[in-house]
Amino acid sequence: MRRVQWIPAVLFALAPAVASGQTATPAKWEVEGHGGFAASTAATGGDAVTLPAGTAFTTSTGTQSKYVSSWFFGDGAALLNGVNAIVAPSAKIAPLDAVIGNAAASRGSGGAFGVRVTRRLGARYSAEFTVDYTSTPLTFTEDALDGIEVSRSTFAGAFSGLFQTVPGTNQSTATTTMVEGARSELLVTGVFGVDLVTRGKLTPFVVVGGGVAHSGGDAPAATLLGNYALAINVPTLPAALTINETDRVTVRLATQGNAPVVVFGGGVRYAASPRWGIRGDVRFLAGGGAHDVLIDAAPSVVKVSPGLVLTTPSNLSPSVVFSSGNGFRGSLSGPAISGTRTFTASGFSVRTNIAAGVYLRF
Repeated sequence: MRRVQWIPAVLFALAPAVASGQTATPAKWEVEGHGGFAASTAATGGDAVTLPAGTAFTTSTGTQSKYVSSWFFGDGAALLNGVNAIVAPSAKIAPLDAVIGNAAASRGSGGAFGVRVTRRLGARYSAEFTVDYTSTPLTFTEDALDGIEVSRSTFAGAFSGLFQTVPGTNQSTATTTMVEGARSELLVTGVFGVDLVTRGKLTPFVVVGGGVAHSGGDAPAATLLGNYALAINVPTLPAALTINETDRVTVRLATQGNAPVVVFGGGVRYAASPRWGIRGDVRFLAGGGAHDVLIDAAPSVVKVSPGLVLTTPSNLSPSVVFSSGNGFRGSLSGPAISGTRTFTASGFSVRTNIAAGVYLRF
């Protein structure tokens, strides 16, 4: 009878020890959802590329001119302003050269959210994999936007001044169309973390690692469309002789796609229980962010019969030639340009992500 009475007592004594041993195993995995604020700088270094040169030719009146692809930049703007320096000194176009020959990209700031998976590696160390979506839109800098607007606003005045010495009626207009760029970035990173203390519920930590910043979608673009029309009445002809030419230029930033980044930062974690907690941190991602500047130019001329060939000023060099007749080329008849790189960017951006979230441990 004594032996039977001892067996339950021994089992009852062992049961708490077994249960305690089962719950002592710490959880090694964490899954976190977080949100916060993101900001980013843009690379400002780089080098301007030589703009396409116009081809020189001799006009029918013996003066010199050039075949150019646009009046908005390069040799086209220099030719137009050189002529206007003689016929209309106060009416000059503001070239785009300063815009397309410098860093023109900027990154905005906004909200961010993401998910993180963490593997605890002992009491102090951890490895993390994070995917973040940040609302940091890619745009033109304020200086670039100002330069584009000044160039647009001076186009009409430059041609009104040029045509003031030509008999007839004329009209000049210029508009700008903007296309927004990518509104966000996707950041995929992996880091190694170190806890600075190993006891207590409040744990400061630091992280270091790397990853990839993906910037997809369209690149920002600004299209300038300038047009001028001239009509000259000739008594012996039933209709006026006309000139109608359109200058179309697009300035755009090159998309970057995937760019490597280095990650470093730190934060604090509060363990509300062995199974869940709250974490806040600040992370810096350095890399990428260098966006080149590209231009497209597509001039067009309306051809009519009978056509008009006009050289102004007819007796001075340089001069500008307008032609609406088939077989005759005016100055705005240079080759179309597509994707010509005018600025090669260098350097990197620094992204700052401030986030707070809740994690579950299992």
